[in-house]
Amino acid sequence: MRTLSLILAFALAAAPALAAEEEQSSSSSSHRGAMFWSGIALGIAGVATAVVGVTVARVTDTSSGNAPNNTYQACVAQQANPVYATSDCGALKGKNRPLLWSGVAIGALGAVFVIGSTQTSAEISPGAVRLLHTIRF
Repeated sequence: MRTLSLILAFALAAAPALAAEEEQSSSSSSHRGAMFWSGIALGIAGVATAVVGVTVARVTDTSSGNAPNNTYQACVAQQANPVYATSDCGALKGKNRPLLWSGVAIGALGAVFVIGSTQTSAEISPGAVRLLHTIRF
C-alpha cells in the first residue's frame, strides 16, 4: 500500500511538470489549473491513505491507546479459554503509523499544490485587513 501511495504521489506530482514542458507557449493559468487539480487529487489520496492506516490496515505488533504493546497478543491468547472465547480483540490492534504518516505527507503535498495554484493578495483598509484568494481554472 505504501508503494502504491508513493507511485500515485509521483505520478500526480509529475503531471503538471510534464505538461509545463510540453506547452511552453500556453499561459501560466493552465499550469496553475493543472497544479490545482493535481493538488486536489493528492489531497484526497493522502486523506484516504491516512484513514486506511488508522482503520482497515491496523497492525498486530502494537496496541492501541495507552495499552502495553503485548495487550493484543495477550487477548488473542486468552481466547483459548472458553470464558474469553468471544472476546473481541480487534479493537486492541494498533494503528499503522507508517501508512498514517505517509498519508499525512501526501495530503500536505496536495495542500502545497493547491495553495501554489492560487493567487493570494492582501488589501489593507482603515480598520481591516482583507486576504483575497483567487483560484483560476
